[in-house]
Amino acid sequence: MSTKHERLQGSAPRDLLFAAAGALAIALQVTLLRELIVALSGDEAAIGLGLAAWLSGIAAGAAAARSLAARAPRSWAATGFLLLAVSGPVMVLACRFLRAWLAPPPGELLTTGPSILIALAVLAPPGLLVGIVFTALASAASLFGVAPGRGIARLYVLESLGSLAGGMAITWVVIPNLPPLRGIALLAAACVLAAIPAARRFLPARFVFLAAAVALALLGTRAIGGRLEEISSRARFRGLAPGIPLLAFADTPYQHVAIGGGDDIRHLYSGGQYAGSFPDPVSSETTAHTLACLSPHPRRILAVGGVVLGALRFLLTHPVLRVDIPEPDRKALALVRRYLGREDAAALDDPRVHVIEDDPRRFLVAGSRKYDLILVLTPDPVTLQLARFTTAEFFALAAASLAPDGVLVVGLKTAPNELTGETAAMGGAVFGALRSALPVVHASPGPEGYLVAGRDAESATLDPSRLADRWKSRAIKTDRFVPEMFGVLFPPERVRSQEESLARAAEATPPSRDERPVSFLHALARRQTITGGATGRFIARLAHIPRAVLFVLPLLPCLLLLSAAAGNRGGLLARAAVHAATVTGACGMVWSLLLLFSYQTRAGALYGRIGLLTAIFMLGLAVGGGFASRAASADRPRARTWLVATSALALGFGILLSLSFLLLPAIAGRAVQSSAPFLFALHGALLLAAGFVTGCVFPSSAGALLGADGSTAQLRSAKAAGAIESADHAGAAVAALLASILFIPVFGLTGTASMAVALQAAALALVVSTPRPRG
Repeated sequence: MSTKHERLQGSAPRDLLFAAAGALAIALQVTLLRELIVALSGDEAAIGLGLAAWLSGIAAGAAAARSLAARAPRSWAATGFLLLAVSGPVMVLACRFLRAWLAPPPGELLTTGPSILIALAVLAPPGLLVGIVFTALASAASLFGVAPGRGIARLYVLESLGSLAGGMAITWVVIPNLPPLRGIALLAAACVLAAIPAARRFLPARFVFLAAAVALALLGTRAIGGRLEEISSRARFRGLAPGIPLLAFADTPYQHVAIGGGDDIRHLYSGGQYAGSFPDPVSSETTAHTLACLSPHPRRILAVGGVVLGALRFLLTHPVLRVDIPEPDRKALALVRRYLGREDAAALDDPRVHVIEDDPRRFLVAGSRKYDLILVLTPDPVTLQLARFTTAEFFALAAASLAPDGVLVVGLKTAPNELTGETAAMGGAVFGALRSALPVVHASPGPEGYLVAGRDAESATLDPSRLADRWKSRAIKTDRFVPEMFGVLFPPERVRSQEESLARAAEATPPSRDERPVSFLHALARRQTITGGATGRFIARLAHIPRAVLFVLPLLPCLLLLSAAAGNRGGLLARAAVHAATVTGACGMVWSLLLLFSYQTRAGALYGRIGLLTAIFMLGLAVGGGFASRAASADRPRARTWLVATSALALGFGILLSLSFLLLPAIAGRAVQSSAPFLFALHGALLLAAGFVTGCVFPSSAGALLGADGSTAQLRSAKAAGAIESADHAGAAVAALLASILFIPVFGLTGTASMAVALQAAALALVVSTPRPRG
């Protein structure tokens, strides 16, 4: 009785420890991914590269701990947990100083090699510790009378629930209120404190845990952590903008914003990417007058990006009645406003200017106002967030908000002379998307070019004489701009040549769409090619591989394993279990990325909700793991039955998701898109289901693997947990990298979801082909 009572007494601290490990892991992952995005100058590949490094580390740690943790599980669990907690602040500092140390010359981007080095150095070590801790905790659970299968399943469920809590805390508490270094230090201290009750019975390091919690809490104070935050932020900025002093910086739920420079000129960096310089009254006035004259009467203007830094006050000298500026990130705008010149800041207070705290796409969907001029002056679509402003669906929304003689102007950086390679492909994808929404499309020459579109050829024009007549009719007094500038900016022969080049490129490249953002793929490839690294060339080559061949390539390992299984059936169930965990881990990552991207595209402001959406996926993992937990301790015949059933369930969900992406444009029409709660509920429900089916396969695979092993309980726990954890995260690591930078842009949402269906079908076929074991 006393032994049973002791076990019950120890279960609550043990469960709290499991949950704390999950919360600590997700908090570290979110924080370090945000740091990596800034370090890589906002490159979308940073997300895939970072997740791949993180998950690869978990896979390696789990594989390494399979035998090591079985010998001394409590020591490995305690040491790994403490090192994991400390690694958060250490890796934040490492990421910033590595970026400064590996800084390229001024004006150049970080090349591929250093980018990979930073990702591996910053995210792989914590991932390695996560893999070690999970495997060691699973092994240590057996020392307290927990059956091997149930111990793994319980750990999986509680770790997922802890991830849910950690994701909510990092998103709702830490990111909005604390800078990253101090925030992760305080959150890590809280996780260590939560683990202390288990330290006496479950882990042999209670006083060490208390000392670590105190040290992390001190690092989270303003006096210590605040000073380190400033020093490391200045070091990172030196890597991003060599020779430019840092004036101010802020981390918001949407991005990292930094302002550098001196009293004469300042430079804005958004997410580590250069976004503009100010004040520059000469350039700003030229830009503003040029843009305003592209409309015959710019009374009502909608501006998406680009005008706040200086052009706005000059736009207001035209016959403007209203300027709407949708901007979701108020915190970033407030920081920029503090450093604007007096006249530029005053322009924001003009009663004709309305700054709306909303995503531009949602604002267009929900609005009913018609505009004479819509300006889309966002940077190149080198991220999925920016690519959503270059798709046919976005241009259709903008066209619906244009007055009959309204004009839509889209900034497009191209080559100063002939368009070739990825620049031509990117321009063709945007040009084709815009041409699908409006009948008249003109293009000015690069490098700082514009696409000018509308319904009326008289209104949407780049004819220098017509633009000069508009300028003269407005009688604006200025010494910096003259009507002859239009002939310099838009020489007819160069305009004609640019339009012909883009039209040819549009014939060779499909238009960029929400479902398949082709502009993102080519913009990213162009950006990577500029660095002189191999990544850009590799992406460009992959983009030109026949789609059918590219679709089949991920299936080759599955097909080879199926072929090998036909000739050798010994140990097939164990191999099928590991294969099912690998494939489902990859598909789970793909499903979550697809749904996050779909939500971002249709509802906007993903970064404001990414923590909650990720937490919902984690909740699904916990529910699925709990539902299938009996499979982890079942005998071999029942374990195989569970594995068949859960693999079939995963396949069914993949088919459902593919169909939902086909039907979503129909059910999420204009009226529904304006309903943010509906879109959130829809994507949240699908994420919950994705997590559920992914969570079901994990204990089922563990049960099948445990049933095939005759080792001791402790060794079986370590080996099974390590093998399944390693397989699950290895599959997710590969999927994170390839899906984000290649498969989604090439195949789109539906095509990528169909690829996941094919992978799940192959995994199910392998499980079904295994002979039914004897009881």
